[in-house]
Amino acid sequence: MKLQHKLYFIALGTLLFASTTSYAQKKLEEEIEFVRPYKPVLGDAIKIRRNPDFNDDNTTKPVLQYTQFDRQFNQNGNISKVGAQALPSEGNAVLPLFYAKLGGGNLSSILGEFFFNSAQSPTEQYGFYYQAYTAKGEIDNQNFSRNNVGLFGKFINESFTTTASLNYKQNNNYYYGYDHELFSYEKNDVLHKLNNFNGEVELASNIDPAKTFTYAVKLGGYAFSDNYSAKESNVYLNTIAGDNFGNFGGHVALNLDMNNYNDATKVKNHFFRLNPYVTLERERLQSKLGLNFVSNFGDNSSFKIYPNVYAEYQAIDKYLSFFGGLNGDLQKNTLKDLSVRNPFLGSDIVLKNSNERLKIYAGLKGTIITGLGFKVQFTSSSIDSLPFFANNVVPANGTEPQTISEKYYVVYAGKKSNLSTITANLEYAASDRLRLGFEFLSNSYDLTDIDKPWLTPKYRVNLSGTYQAMKNLSFTADLFNVSKQYALIDPAVNSYKTLSGYTDLNISGNYQFHKNFGAFANVNNILGKKYDLYLNYPSYGFNFIAGISVTF
Repeated sequence: MKLQHKLYFIALGTLLFASTTSYAQKKLEEEIEFVRPYKPVLGDAIKIRRNPDFNDDNTTKPVLQYTQFDRQFNQNGNISKVGAQALPSEGNAVLPLFYAKLGGGNLSSILGEFFFNSAQSPTEQYGFYYQAYTAKGEIDNQNFSRNNVGLFGKFINESFTTTASLNYKQNNNYYYGYDHELFSYEKNDVLHKLNNFNGEVELASNIDPAKTFTYAVKLGGYAFSDNYSAKESNVYLNTIAGDNFGNFGGHVALNLDMNNYNDATKVKNHFFRLNPYVTLERERLQSKLGLNFVSNFGDNSSFKIYPNVYAEYQAIDKYLSFFGGLNGDLQKNTLKDLSVRNPFLGSDIVLKNSNERLKIYAGLKGTIITGLGFKVQFTSSSIDSLPFFANNVVPANGTEPQTISEKYYVVYAGKKSNLSTITANLEYAASDRLRLGFEFLSNSYDLTDIDKPWLTPKYRVNLSGTYQAMKNLSFTADLFNVSKQYALIDPAVNSYKTLSGYTDLNISGNYQFHKNFGAFANVNNILGKKYDLYLNYPSYGFNFIAGISVTF
């Protein structure tokens, strides 16, 4: 404890001495769906929002992707990307009004998606999209399907930008992780349907070189449910405002988050966050100094104050920077987020908040040569109630032996558990035609109340590449390795099983044989190694999907 306190005060003193301008994220983050045991983050509002310039000609459309079976979900949070030198943009490239894909493959897989976009305009963009994907494995009831439909819009005037979205997502999963020699179920008996209806609207000031005052307001929420009795609703309001006075700046962010969970029990879990901070910028130093006030109310109540400090020093202009900081937060664990991480959850899930008492991080980033960017970071956190997953044990009943349930529940590590993380990211834009990437993440846990970080790999490595062979032909590839994991079997005797690590390869290609028509092919798990995604949930194995695309 004494050593931890000393480290806290040494780090705080060093960063205060190095005060300069804030680390400003580009915008208020939208909903992020990725799989991780826990990655403490600030609430949606506690982010700096910077909208593009009014004259910006860039337009975007929703990213529509189908599930790549057997590629293990990222269970430890995403590595922060470092941007290598950007490839030349296409300038005033025209976004198509209509785009569609249709394909099929082995595993009885079918993919269909289409996208409608408004006519290109410098002041507005709106559209509609729909996506459907389904597949079936070799094991009985090893099925999956996804439907995703949404509306979106973006409207820009001289002073501010308004964005809005409305989406409905339905994921149909099946509990196929039972003992198929002992039991047999109809498809509907093991269906786990997850429904997510969500929307948000945001109003944000545009960047004006003549003005330094900026603001953003976002209102959103979701209604999440399964086909049993679990329901969860959420409404949030995020605001941020700030102004700069020369090298000095002052900002304040506010977040109101109302969350209700209803299953066998009803839980009200609400948050109010207030994050004031100041920034200071000098020739090579940038810094942010602030506090994060968090009030949790509802069925439980607490009030906590966390530091929010960041500093960055540019050692070599445009080539090498050192950075570090310390912060903390009270993170809510929701049924929606936990179900994204593990779609095989059972009923009556216990939800607890994770208290990140203190996170200290430091690293370096920069550019080695033109087009080659890197970032390396070390993070150490002290956290209460880290969530992990474990199987339920079904006791013996008459003639039926004790079995491991195909459904999971959530277990939490105790107070003052420690998580140390090393991340490394490298991106290289070798040319206009070739881009390479490398990602590495390693986690080290010192947990209380539980023995191991259940169903969480210690490390993962990913090599990726994109190659534009010709103007109308491109390829992408991902080679990844994930370490072994531990699955808790019976907490009464603390027995567990080790799930083997694995290495696998995915490759995809796109060929535009006509200005309006193209072909695509995606081949996943080329190495074909069988491994468990979760305990008793074997992977789908080698799979591919191919089809055509249409653009107008």
